[in-house]
Amino acid sequence: MNRPSFLEPPSRDVILNGPVIRVLLRLGVPVAIGELAHTLYELADIYWLGKVGRVAVAAPSASWPFIWALMATGIGFLSAGVTLVAQYKGANDEEGVKKSLGQVYTFATIIGVLIATAGFFAIPYILRLARIPPDVYPYAVIYSRIEMIGLIIIIYWESFRAVSSASGDTVTPMKLNLIGALANALLDPVFIFGLGPFPRLEVAGAAMATVLTRGAMGIASIYMIVRGHRDLKLEKKYMKPDKKIISLLLKVGAPLSAQYTGEALGFSLLTVIISLGGSVALAAWGIGDRPFNMINFFIIGLLAGCTVMVGQALGAERIDRAWSVASTTVKLTASASFIYGSLLAVFRYPVVSFFINDPEVIEAAAGFMLYMGPAIFMFSLLQVGQAIAQGSGHTKTMMAISLARLWALRNILAYLLGPGPVGLGINGIWIGMSLSNVISGALAVAWIYRKKWLKPVIKQATKQVVST
Repeated sequence: MNRPSFLEPPSRDVILNGPVIRVLLRLGVPVAIGELAHTLYELADIYWLGKVGRVAVAAPSASWPFIWALMATGIGFLSAGVTLVAQYKGANDEEGVKKSLGQVYTFATIIGVLIATAGFFAIPYILRLARIPPDVYPYAVIYSRIEMIGLIIIIYWESFRAVSSASGDTVTPMKLNLIGALANALLDPVFIFGLGPFPRLEVAGAAMATVLTRGAMGIASIYMIVRGHRDLKLEKKYMKPDKKIISLLLKVGAPLSAQYTGEALGFSLLTVIISLGGSVALAAWGIGDRPFNMINFFIIGLLAGCTVMVGQALGAERIDRAWSVASTTVKLTASASFIYGSLLAVFRYPVVSFFINDPEVIEAAAGFMLYMGPAIFMFSLLQVGQAIAQGSGHTKTMMAISLARLWALRNILAYLLGPGPVGLGINGIWIGMSLSNVISGALAVAWIYRKKWLKPVIKQATKQVVST
């Protein structure tokens, strides 16, 4: 019996010449399944922590923007590796693929240790500076520090997932994600509530379950890439600095790192603004935002497929193919996210009540879904722009739009409409966040349809090297 096609990674020829929607799905379905698994174990964390109380739910929500801010610089350069691997793969340049792979893992090793060490010692001061509510603060510190310890190994999993997907294999990362999600679901209640011989760890238990499972995935991925996985094999000689590859990583990765870091810091400031509403607002944000992740499993799948297809098409100098992929992704993503977001807005109370029984939190989280739901499709269009930018390597404009969304729009509007002069309270914060999605999504669509990104960065780099 033949396996379903989505369980068989498509070849380079299929990626470049197969039906666009079918190939998007073949690349995207495994990513979607993996993201669904990841979302489900995030929901499991919230579900079990919800049984502990609002402070336990608020701790991960308060911590994550700052954790991401610390990680963002490194993740930007790993994302640049996706661009290079995809475009060299499309150009059928095996040497370019091997060199890009080696440089990505060299960056990951250095950055992982630096960020984990700095983050472990700095996070208590960062959270205090951010004025996290006193009842949430100690739990947020514990959660963040455990996450920082795990980053040293977890960053190898992120590296493997990036380069494997760029080469066209999204199936193997899906399998590891599913195994990790199952393990996390089993460990969560054990560590949170202290089942069997284990002590009751509550918030720390949720962090430990995540780090142990994702750390195991990181170790497994190192073994696979060193041994040789499909057409990817990490070789020591390619980990030595390569001027051309490093130049490309910096050119593509620097804007991505700036974007991710700026977004993370922007979300950190947003966390401060939301914290002005106390633990009710933080818990409502954590609960209200999680169900939107359920559509992300589909959207992120399409976007991952879009990035790979755009990158390989441009590497092969198939400009018409790259545009066809981009325009198709815009239509599919906007339609799906609008329908889902509208449904969440309609059924917001039953959804929120599933996670917590606190009436204040339920009301605030329902408000989040009401204002964010119908406009979420505009945010998905911003995500499409980011995926195209990553695949093409032309990342500066989307960096500017993404940073403007948070710093010039979201945080200012959230403060003004919420705890600021307008004074609409918690709902004002949600309204400001929604408006920022609408405006930035429109700007992203304008950038996509200008088509300035329809040229490969690896060809430009080659011309520069020849000319010198």
